[in-house]
Amino acid sequence: MDMKEMQRVFYVDDIHGEDDAAGLSPEQAWKTLDRVNEHFFCPGDVLRFKRGGKWQGMFCPKGSGSRRAPILVEGYGQGAMPRIDGEGAYAAVYLEGVSFWKVRGIAVTNHALERGIRQGICICANPEGITQGIVIEGCEVSDVTGENRRDRDVYASMYWNSGIYVTMPGRSSKRNHLHDIIISGNYIHDVLTSGIRVNQQEDFINDIHHTHVVVRGNQIERTGSDGIIVANCISPLIDGNRCMDAGALGNLQETRLIAGIWVCAVSDALIQRNEVVGTRLFENDGTAFDTDWGTAGTTIFQYNYTHDNQGGFWLDCTGINRNIECKGTILRYNISVNDRRCLIQDDYGIRTELYGNLFLHTGQEPPAVCCNNDGKSHFFSANIFAFEREPAFGWQASAFARNWYCGLQARPQSDKEAMDGVPFPIDGLAERLESDPGEQRRIGELLAEAACGQSRFD
Repeated sequence: MDMKEMQRVFYVDDIHGEDDAAGLSPEQAWKTLDRVNEHFFCPGDVLRFKRGGKWQGMFCPKGSGSRRAPILVEGYGQGAMPRIDGEGAYAAVYLEGVSFWKVRGIAVTNHALERGIRQGICICANPEGITQGIVIEGCEVSDVTGENRRDRDVYASMYWNSGIYVTMPGRSSKRNHLHDIIISGNYIHDVLTSGIRVNQQEDFINDIHHTHVVVRGNQIERTGSDGIIVANCISPLIDGNRCMDAGALGNLQETRLIAGIWVCAVSDALIQRNEVVGTRLFENDGTAFDTDWGTAGTTIFQYNYTHDNQGGFWLDCTGINRNIECKGTILRYNISVNDRRCLIQDDYGIRTELYGNLFLHTGQEPPAVCCNNDGKSHFFSANIFAFEREPAFGWQASAFARNWYCGLQARPQSDKEAMDGVPFPIDGLAERLESDPGEQRRIGELLAEAACGQSRFD
């Protein structure tokens, strides 16, 4: 039988719907989330909420789709995105233990009077087996009164909730994990949590089992803590996201430590083509990027654009809960403009290579090369240092080879083949990057071309 013949389309109308109706046409639409949550959905089903409609409570559907026939949730009719307000529930949209669902074009809020562990959209895997085939696409998540306090009891702190939260009970394994999870093109803003979080319930354990996890093309603005945190994944891809003002709704006393985009307990993560701006610095950290505890393989940050992050460009936490399979971090072809405090924060003794990056600072007080340590594990080659003067604390203990210094006279002594000038014009670059979205890609390509053939470290 043709799959189209099997497809059932259900409608939900908050004004004209009736819960005792069949739900199979706009004229026979259901009305409430309670009715929707009672139904057991099957492969190929489509669930449509009326645009302009508003529902209160938790959307927690039953049933799974299949690889060939996922279940689709979307809007219908004219008007604004259909909106689900969790009203303080654990999540407004809760995909618990189901597979092969696609949720697109839904607005989600979850306001409460008090902070607590609370999500906008939550994907929670079964504790046993492979939970797979979940796509969250083109949704808007805002006004989530989550938890952004660090010093709380286990499972009650800021790391166990997010605007979009992907998790599973207990610990992941080869037999029990998440697979094929796509978080794409969502707008997450003004949430008292992090923006997007992927993990397992048991934290600070080097379980690396989730597969094909992609966080791509999302815009995150004004969070209570971090922007994007991905953990417990094999080769996750964090691509083309825009993270603005992470931590803007947090504070020094309670939130304390955040970063824009970071990974922990992952192997061979690729973080590329993202823009991170305005990450807040509280007690420490406050960087655009971070390679954190338990990472394995090589973590790569490439073709990213960061600017005006209060804590600096990148945080080195690779030695915390060190994974014996950690090979280090590569940062290449990135553009860092007016990131404050330092290029790198800390040094845990694991090799880091930085090549083909542009570090541009237009003020009179350039950032330090490394703060909270001397940076002896960090190796800079074929980078452009466009500073008005020598970095704070000098060049410290990092190693340098064949970098460009843009006329700067105070250069690191270890760079025996230091190059003057720049490999391509950078006058007015900060303004061009702000006004022309295509400039980031063009400059990244020029950086890669300029770095090609320059000496690197053995």
